This record gives sequence, structure tokens and C-alpha cells, in this order.
Amino acid sequence: MAHVNRVRPATPTPPVAPATPAPPARFRLREALVSLGPFTAALVAYKGLLDYALPEDWFSVSLLRYLFAGLCALCIGLLLRLFGPRVSPGPGAAPAAPPQLRTPSVSVRRVIDDSARSVLAEFRERRHRGVDLAGWSQYLNDHQVPPTAVGSSYGLRLVTALDIRDPRIDRRQVVDSLLALQKPGGGWAASTQRNRGRPEITAWVLAAMFRAGLDAATKSDLVRLLESMLDPAEDPLGMDRTTVLTVAVSTLSEIAPASPKLGWLARRLLDGAHTEDADGGSVAYWSESLHSSGRSAAHTARAAIALHRAAGVLSDGAIFEDSARAGIGWLCASDLDLRTTDEQLRRPVDDGTVDALMVGHFTPAWVARALMLPGARGGEEKLAEAVDETLKSYKDGTWRWHDDTKPIWMTYQGAVVVRDYALRVTGWT
Repeated sequence: MAHVNRVRPATPTPPVAPATPAPPARFRLREALVSLGPFTAALVAYKGLLDYALPEDWFSVSLLRYLFAGLCALCIGLLLRLFGPRVSPGPGAAPAAPPQLRTPSVSVRRVIDDSARSVLAEFRERRHRGVDLAGWSQYLNDHQVPPTAVGSSYGLRLVTALDIRDPRIDRRQVVDSLLALQKPGGGWAASTQRNRGRPEITAWVLAAMFRAGLDAATKSDLVRLLESMLDPAEDPLGMDRTTVLTVAVSTLSEIAPASPKLGWLARRLLDGAHTEDADGGSVAYWSESLHSSGRSAAHTARAAIALHRAAGVLSDGAIFEDSARAGIGWLCASDLDLRTTDEQLRRPVDDGTVDALMVGHFTPAWVARALMLPGARGGEEKLAEAVDETLKSYKDGTWRWHDDTKPIWMTYQGAVVVRDYALRVTGWT
């Protein structure tokens, strides 16, 4: 998930290619005969001419019959030698080679190393409102801001994803700081939200702490708290938003796969898909809201990733995997708008005002991550395009949003795309 507080308004599995059929038997036989070589073919021709084609009464002298058969066999061998390779293709033209993944011009080692240095440089320890905090702020260039829940959760994710091992960072200390940053009643919210925990932030922070090391009792209590938030009666707006559902489904799939809420949430997300026919089968796409007919590359990618994760732990996972592949199929078949976008979540509160959260979608990074899911096929050109677009926002160890800020969540998403894509591209160093 990606959270942005400063906003500039923004413009708003494909089918697997069928296997090449085996050539008919006659073509296989012909290729086998040609492969015997001109010498073998000449011997066969010589024997055939003597036994079947050249009667003895045609020649006054037997020696002439043998010489003529040898001359014909020699000509046949020479012809096969010269023209055999040209007439030996199978029943059809050879299939075109699949598109190759492009190697970006930047150095993956440099990107990862510089990103790790940037994250280390922004780690801070502060005393804020009587509490000792260790972690990160949401923006990497906000040097005077104390650690926040969103910033520290993404910092933990980066430390884990890039395997940063530095004595300055005590993961247990960061987890304790996040626990101290909970809102009254439990859970977490972004800095622009009110003093109440919200499911999208709570799910994201909880998953980060789980990866960094969270004791079982605390995890169990926080999972129950999150489950209580994931209710249409408690949060009608959130339960209608693709973003909130995808974060909740991904988190529960990872840290609480036995949660009774997971299957219901995954089904709700699946039911929010819009399907249409495409070459080779149907595809699916999502929008900001489950009931909106808009087409969003970022939301479709997020939905595909969440459903893929749910499919791996639910007993009826096949239907969710099929839906994830349909989403990937739409990403591959569509002319995508890869620009970054902003989404606003506005929840009314009791005093007549609203609880507002701006969510930033790093669209090319989400699309790249979806197209790198296991089983995703046929989208290599789209994947290379998404990675190229992801790297356009990178400079000196950080990624920059369209307002030129440097949100830590953007660096996390960009670095993860670079890491995963480098594992697919031979020779990208």
C-alpha cells in the first residue's frame, strides 16, 4: 500500500499460448532421411538402381551398368548435399522466438546499494510526546519529523527486502516503537487521519511487524483487532474500496491464513471484478470502488497480487487464482496508463467532518509486480515497459513522487521491483 499526504491531482493470466503441435509423420520421416547424409543416400540409390531400375539387357557390357548406377548415385548424393537443407523444413515456419526481457541501462547493484544507504541515512531515534521512538518518517527528506507508523512500517519492509544488516537498526526496537504509536483503541492510522485506527494502515503495519519479528500473543491480539475493523457495518466505505480490500487480503494471507475473514474478503474482492472478452478468453479489471466501471491499472494489479496470495492458502484457491490470472490478462492485453495516481479515502466522523487519507499508487511498480507473479505469461514486453517506467522516477538511491517529494513507500516499491526483475534478467548487474 502507498500513502501520500501531499497531493497533486492526477489524471485518472493471459491465456497461455498453445503448444506448437508436433509435425506429421511424413515430415519427421523426411527429416530423418535427409539427416542420414548424402553418402548414405548415395548408397541406397546405388543399390536401388541395380536391383530395380536398370535391367541388364539395357547394357551390352555388365560393367557399364555398374558404372551408370554409380554415376547416378553420385549425382543424387551431391544434390542432397547442396539442396537438402533448403528443402527440409517442417510443415510450417518455425515459431517466432518469444520476446526477450530487456536489460535496463542502470546498474541493479548500484540501485540496491544506494537505496539501502538512503534508508540507513534516514533512520532516526527521537523522543516524541514522552515516548522513545526509533524508525523512519513517511518522507525521506523530512529530516526533522519523528518516526511515524507508515514510515517505520515501510522502513522495516525495506530492511527485510534488501537484507540490510546494520548494528544501528534494532528491529525489535522499531517494532516496539510501532506498538507505541497505536491509536486509542488499538490499530494505526496515517498522520492525516483522525485519532482512530483504520484497517488499511493497521493491516500494512501489522504485516511489516510480522516480517520483522512479532511475538505470537501480540500478533493474535492485533489480528483480532484488524478483523473487527473489516466489517461493512464498521467501515462501509473501506469495504467498498479495492485498495482497502487488497491490503487486508494480502496481510491476512500472510500472517493469519486461517482467519475466518480472509475467504469472505477475497470473495468480495473477486466479485468486484469487471470482466470482458478478449482474444483467447475473458479478462478482468478493477477500479477504485467495487461498484465503479472504471479501468485502473494500479487497482487491477493490486487485486491480482492479493488474489494470488489468497489462492495459495484458501481451500477453494483455484477460483481466486483464475481471477488473478484474468486480471493479469487484462494488464497484458490493454493499452495501460502507467502514470502515478492519487486516491482519496474520505470517511465521515461523528462531529460532521471527515477522516481523510490520500493514497498514492505507484502504478508502473504495481503492474510490474503483478506481471512477475508465478504463472504470469505472455506479458514480457509489458513487464519491461513497466520496469522502465518505474526506473524513470529513480535518482540517487530514492524514488520521487510527482510533487518531487521522496516518500519511503515509493522507494520500497521501486527497490522491490528492481530486485525481483534482476532475478529474471540474465546478465543485469
